[in-house]
Amino acid sequence: MTNPEIPIDLLMDIFSRVPAKSIARFRCLSKFWKSILCHPDFTELFLTMSPTRPPLLSFTFENDGKLLFFSTPYPQNPDENTSLVPTRYHVHHYDYPTYEVSSPLRGFICYRDRTSQDTMVICNPVTGESVSLPKVELKSINTETKTYLGYDPIDKQMKVLCIKFDDFSNPCDEHQVLTLENGKHLWRRIQCKPHYPKSDGICIDGTLYYTAGFDRGTSVSMIVCFDVRSEKFSFINIDECMLINAYCTLINYKGKLGALQFSFLSPKHLEFWVLQDAENFIWSKDIYNLRPFWNKIVKRTELFIVGMTAGGEVVLTPYYLVDTFCIYYFHLECKSLTRVQIQGLEKFNCTRVYTSLDYAENLKLM
Repeated sequence: MTNPEIPIDLLMDIFSRVPAKSIARFRCLSKFWKSILCHPDFTELFLTMSPTRPPLLSFTFENDGKLLFFSTPYPQNPDENTSLVPTRYHVHHYDYPTYEVSSPLRGFICYRDRTSQDTMVICNPVTGESVSLPKVELKSINTETKTYLGYDPIDKQMKVLCIKFDDFSNPCDEHQVLTLENGKHLWRRIQCKPHYPKSDGICIDGTLYYTAGFDRGTSVSMIVCFDVRSEKFSFINIDECMLINAYCTLINYKGKLGALQFSFLSPKHLEFWVLQDAENFIWSKDIYNLRPFWNKIVKRTELFIVGMTAGGEVVLTPYYLVDTFCIYYFHLECKSLTRVQIQGLEKFNCTRVYTSLDYAENLKLM
């Protein structure tokens, strides 16, 4: 089949609207279809079309030497009777226990060896492929690392940022960055003042943000801004009025940097910060009382903030899979809290789960 009646660009457009699991099957039907569906133009188009599909929740956890990936579309108008059954992706087998799993970016996930601070792996849950990165250089045996994924939308490059931190008496001012797209996978040294990362990262328009402090405690003194394209650092200082803590979750709020956190004050409150003026570091702040919902719906379950949906719902989940695993949606405008049950994960009870919003299925082969 060398002269198809349907133009190839039209075929690509049609297939870009098909579920990722179907694409994997179609690639096996013929060499012609495989050539189309594996072409970089198509995989980029499929990823670009992600916002037109129903947004996905993703769940990542380890079990018996395997890293498991699941996803499910957001529930539409959820109520107390809503339940979801997630779809399972490829299982990734590893040779060592996983210590840390990064937030997904453009369909990729980075995780690190629990027994070694210098070993990282990039994987694509949809294709089942993974790449072990070269070991990073550690300053001493006490040096710890935290990795982040960032994307440069201008040069269309994914990068891995490895931040190093050590004892206060032996600070690290040299870190490393690696570009995934160039195929060489070589770490480059970059300079930045010593700091201790506190949170997961959020990449907005080519800038990676994460919270950090000057010590290992829970206090946050700055938000680190890493320009993925130029590989330069800048900082947003946190003043005493903000009181952002290490359990804060950074979000993309309508293109602006936002922060969500629980207040340590009683009764239970949700604090919502938005950077309204990036040049002058002017933030807005809203506070929501969660106590009426907490006692009735959440009860004793320990929750953390995953992020916020485009519809203004704050998503909360437990740290661990339990007998009845639920996610919680707090709607800021309606001031309502809804619980949605996730079915099919009961046999993985007591396992640490990493939940993420807006997962984008990526068909790109590594």
